[in-house]
Amino acid sequence: MTMLGDEELLAEMRSALDGVQATADRVRRRVNQAKTTVEDKKKLLSVTVGGHGELTQITFNGDAYRQLAPAELADLIVATARTAREGAQRKVMAGTAELTGDLFRLGDTARTAASMEQLIEGIVGLASAGDDRQRGRSAT
Repeated sequence: MTMLGDEELLAEMRSALDGVQATADRVRRRVNQAKTTVEDKKKLLSVTVGGHGELTQITFNGDAYRQLAPAELADLIVATARTAREGAQRKVMAGTAELTGDLFRLGDTARTAASMEQLIEGIVGLASAGDDRQRGRSAT
């Protein structure tokens, strides 16, 4: 890897930071728009939560739920909401993999760099490779 001039290196780092920010913005939008709906095993009700796990809707399917004792219905709602939140959390974590995908390689870069310049060049290289993948090109 050739040594970059200070201005070129700074421009590369800004570009990499812009890429990370754009990815973070996409993940944030996805989380804000996401919703997860889960139906209980007996299909008495379904619970919908938003991307942050907040309860947004409870739907009762028919009126069979009326035969449950109040405490049993409450437990069913809580358990179904918990399952929906866990599903939402899995979706969010899968979405953030895009943002954090190169963190392991970044750790390798930090461990093997012999100087600060090599570390910065390695970071820029990872960011450039991520940019290439995002644009559908293969990184060289």
